[in-house]
Amino acid sequence: MKNRGLVPHKAKINRNPRVKKREQYRKALIRRKGAVRDIRTNEAHKYGGEETGIKSKISRSRKFAS
Repeated sequence: MKNRGLVPHKAKINRNPRVKKREQYRKALIRRKGAVRDIRTNEAHKYGGEETGIKSKISRSRKFAS
């Protein structure tokens, strides 16, 4: 290694470009969470309608006594 003389101080994260980019990506994800809603993946639990169909001969309502 050649004699480099006086060089400016580098932060530890700047010595490894791969680690620096990984940290930048991690921080960018945190900033993005404030701007964009996350994707809903549990859409399998949506209402699927009456599974056995609607029975027309059954009335479960109550009549008011007047």
